[in-house]
Amino acid sequence: MAEIAVIGAGVVGVSTAYMLARRGYRVTLIDAASVPGSGASAGNAAQLSWAYGDAMASPALIRHLPAIALGLDPAFRIRWQADPDFLLWGLRFLANATPGRWWANTSAILDLAALSQQELAMLLRETEIAFDYRLAGKLHLYSDAASFAAARGTVDRKKALRLVQRLLSREEAEDIEPALRLYQSEIAGAVYTPGDALGDAAAYCRALTDHLVQHYGMTTLLGHRVCGFHTDKGRLRALRFLDRDDLEIEMAVLAAGAGAPFLSRAVPEARAIRPVRGYSLTVPLSEGSPRVSLTDVKRKLAFAAIGDRFRVAGLADITAVGAGFDRERFGALRMAAASVLPEFQVTSRDDAIWSGERPTTPSSQPIICAARRTRGLYLNIGHGMLGWTLALGSARRLADLIGSSRG
Repeated sequence: MAEIAVIGAGVVGVSTAYMLARRGYRVTLIDAASVPGSGASAGNAAQLSWAYGDAMASPALIRHLPAIALGLDPAFRIRWQADPDFLLWGLRFLANATPGRWWANTSAILDLAALSQQELAMLLRETEIAFDYRLAGKLHLYSDAASFAAARGTVDRKKALRLVQRLLSREEAEDIEPALRLYQSEIAGAVYTPGDALGDAAAYCRALTDHLVQHYGMTTLLGHRVCGFHTDKGRLRALRFLDRDDLEIEMAVLAAGAGAPFLSRAVPEARAIRPVRGYSLTVPLSEGSPRVSLTDVKRKLAFAAIGDRFRVAGLADITAVGAGFDRERFGALRMAAASVLPEFQVTSRDDAIWSGERPTTPSSQPIICAARRTRGLYLNIGHGMLGWTLALGSARRLADLIGSSRG
């Protein structure tokens, strides 16, 4: 039985471990945190957006870039850095914002999302893991007629890909989600995606890890950070750690998300990733909370009812790696959420505050490949804000790649 290490125990890493274990590999799952799903998976928007894979670099965003650069958009921030990698990432981002490249990237992401949806259906049939999964549907809310009209063209393109979306008036959206009658913002129209789902990504990571340990004999090395690789003539031989002895291994997958740039000296592909920091606030679910997932397009806010909790997630701050929690930015998230849903005005001891780095490529497409510099090392990184949606699809593609490379 071939042995392989998976570095990273977020949704991408755990999904990759699952896909490899199913194919007969003996897997060791490694993460710097002591609990799976403690990084970007811990407080994400919870939305499984099968029909929303829109690349971040887009003509619409470029038109809005002057306001973002001047700090006039509360949803986006750019922390300018005198860093060649940051500048190169920015130039590549701009190159991917043309109409043609935006749609090519979006189409590729949607294709990967469809694969993820298929693999999740199989996982739910094969396991009994619980992570508050449900088919919730999703409403994208547009505050003005111009942005709603622009959405029509994208919906038509997605319908051509056999994705199911409907354009609704505010009244029609309120019929689907009655809580919108109390939504304190103009809604010029909505796009409804009945097939989108949601689930607790952190609970998924914990439950699937336990399943893999119990049913596939997977080994875990949690609370240990990989800091490099030992190679022999360009082939992987062992993983180096900050806080324990080396682990001899001839195959490994780097799925560490935001941690990948720390290994960029050994893995130059990771230099194509920048952290886009987001924030979330989770409060106890109230009787009137929306049950359908909501995305406020203007404010870049996502709302989701997860079990007995209700979460708002949002903001996109392009920052330096490891910049950390910014209380002012979290305040902006809370203020934006409270402006449309009053329940976020209340502060409770049960509130859960989160901030995390989403590792994003200029194209928004993840990097799924064999490492150029080190044979036996594979990469599954750079999923950005769609890591939860794309996790199982990218894990499947990575497992296919490893299988084909081994003959």
